[in-house]
Amino acid sequence: MISMRSAVSMPRVRVAAYVALMACVAHSAAAQEARSGRLTGTVTDSIHARRPLAGVRVVAVGVESAEQMRGVATTDSAGAFHIDSLPPGRYMVGFESPLLDSLEMALPPRAVTVAAGQSATLELAMPSAARLRAALCPGVTLPPETGVVYGHVVNAETEGPLAGVVVALQWRELSLWDASGSKTLRPVHTDRSASATTDAGGWYRACGIPTGMWVSMQLQSERRVGPVLRAEVDDTLGIVIRHISFSPSATRDVDDSAATAPLTGTATLSGVVRGAGGLPVASAQVRVRGTASTAVTDAEGSYRLTGLPSGTHELDVRRIGYAVVDAPVDLRSGATTTRDVRLERVVSLDSVRVVAIRSRYPEFSEHRKFSLGGRFIGPEQMQRRHDARTSDIIRSIGGFLVENRGGRAMVIAARGASARRCVANVVIDGAVWGDDPDLASVDDVHPRDVGAIELYHGGNAPPEYDHGCGAVVIWTKR
Repeated sequence: MISMRSAVSMPRVRVAAYVALMACVAHSAAAQEARSGRLTGTVTDSIHARRPLAGVRVVAVGVESAEQMRGVATTDSAGAFHIDSLPPGRYMVGFESPLLDSLEMALPPRAVTVAAGQSATLELAMPSAARLRAALCPGVTLPPETGVVYGHVVNAETEGPLAGVVVALQWRELSLWDASGSKTLRPVHTDRSASATTDAGGWYRACGIPTGMWVSMQLQSERRVGPVLRAEVDDTLGIVIRHISFSPSATRDVDDSAATAPLTGTATLSGVVRGAGGLPVASAQVRVRGTASTAVTDAEGSYRLTGLPSGTHELDVRRIGYAVVDAPVDLRSGATTTRDVRLERVVSLDSVRVVAIRSRYPEFSEHRKFSLGGRFIGPEQMQRRHDARTSDIIRSIGGFLVENRGGRAMVIAARGASARRCVANVVIDGAVWGDDPDLASVDDVHPRDVGAIELYHGGNAPPEYDHGCGAVVIWTKR
């Protein structure tokens, strides 16, 4: 029989035992914490003026026992990270980077020792742009203002790598030259080209490609050539990554590469075009270059293109008030590819009152004043346009056709279906752009560099510009 005194004392015994147990647990946890260490540090981006890298995954793996000694953290907005409760020992630490993954590069991990009850610090950084370029082009000294075009080529039908495929690159360099000693500079263009061949794994790299200008790219394999693609090596990183899928059904014979018939196939492309805040953009024009398929987005911003060829092609999306988007897209026969597009609204300045103005293009103003047959796009109109290519400007003008011949945009001053088709002269800042009009291309000048344009049919152009087929006179922002 249990007395009342004993019954009353039982809860006190349980409470005392519970308190003692919790004290033991706390002591054990404190002891465990004292036996653990901490790793802190930052991850910076050496490519962009050592700014912090946010959202980067940092991994620490113990050297002695990788299974038990492991910690993971993600950097905050300041690029900082911390990994708590690490067992004491030596660790190898690295971070994950989508850029390095796309370049098939891996940085060697950094070693650090974590002591019990102490905090170790480690600073990590993305390699500089110069080091990345040097790693892609070992043993090659890259001249200033040049970079690398790098990528992987696969068969669009089998997804297997294509070895021995030639990636041909071409660009046009513009320079100013005083030919007569009169201190009157004339534009001089020089065609440049380079090529790279894919290795056994389908990888290619072209080193020494100029930065800050458009480069045309075309795959060549067994006397077949693919569509012309474009790339621009930026001035900061100096590396452009362009993976390409090559489809025999979307190629032409090398002797017929100037053909203009649209490419067709069984691929489908769909997606949604959005603007600021993710809101859908209606009435945007969507097309794949080199094909006849076009679409206009609906009220939900959705579009759908059918009858497309497989392989890598260029997607063109445009809407008044937004900057043009020109991006590569990979298509597959009999399959639907989804590609959403984000448009950036063009900032419009408030209206201003102009009290006086002096033309920056006196020759253009003179020609527009006295010409009877030309078409003119002045500086004020150019400021409102946001085209991806200069040829897009000309396409919007009635009576002129633009044909792609071997990657060059030729202007045909057409006068009906029966008109003789010949290539118009391209004139840059008053100088004929090459002796052979078939070698000139209006896309050699980027739209952002164009200040004004004159378009003439044959016989209407100023006599110094015309050779019988008309002329395209471009005045650059000098």
